[in-house]
Amino acid sequence: MRWLQIARKDFDDSRRERQLYYLLALFGLVGLGIGYFVGDNSAMADARILPFFLLNLFGFLAPIAALTISQGDIVGKRATGELSVLLSLPFSRHAIVLGSFIGRVAISTAILLVTFVLAIAVATAMGAPFEAGLLVGTFLLVWAIGVIFAAIALGISALTRSTTIAAGGSFGAFLLFVFQLWSLIPTGIRYVIGGLSIPAGPRPEWAVVFNQLSPFAGLRNLAQPFLPDLLGDFPLAPGAVGASPPWYQEPVFAGFVVLAWIVLPLAIGFWRFQTTDL
Repeated sequence: MRWLQIARKDFDDSRRERQLYYLLALFGLVGLGIGYFVGDNSAMADARILPFFLLNLFGFLAPIAALTISQGDIVGKRATGELSVLLSLPFSRHAIVLGSFIGRVAISTAILLVTFVLAIAVATAMGAPFEAGLLVGTFLLVWAIGVIFAAIALGISALTRSTTIAAGGSFGAFLLFVFQLWSLIPTGIRYVIGGLSIPAGPRPEWAVVFNQLSPFAGLRNLAQPFLPDLLGDFPLAPGAVGASPPWYQEPVFAGFVVLAWIVLPLAIGFWRFQTTDL
């Protein structure tokens, strides 16, 4: 259980460096603002309104927080020499990567949990309707977004020796998925294949499937059967899931997509970290 010691150390380090408190203050204020806005507006007397605001706002903010707290974790320890000290103790590289990931997830979980509790408490205290199942589903969805981006950032952090490259890679991941540059990749491929001419006609099926491989689309497709009213218009994953979705929008396939975005970045980062001479 050496990884658990690393996770605890990471969480404690975030407290000592006040990183946890800064993010708690920022997210807490946003949560309070959402709760007050929804609770103070009688036109929003619908149990879906609060989850809708929480999902769409924190679906955007959770990746920022996860990338911020994770991108410099392992590469930062390498730069300061802390990594050499840890490896001189009975800690394996596997324990360091896994423990760092669990520690980052624990920080994200604490921040999101406090934020959601504050938003829900203020909104319900002011008379907003409350539906526990919908709010729990929203929290889990936002939490999963944070987990995925923590895995991506930590994988990049383990992959490189440079804190600048780690920060740039994490920022690139944010642009790729949050700003939906992922959906432009098939268009670029078709542009090159077509002799540098703008693609015309309907998108081929492979391009449609490719779009469903983004983490946001995967989460949308996975949660759609449980939160259909909430995910009907999810701006981070454009498009809709029909009543009889094709195989690439089925929850089972989406579950593998989500799992891949957690496991593969960590596995690739660990493979490189394991074979690199410090």
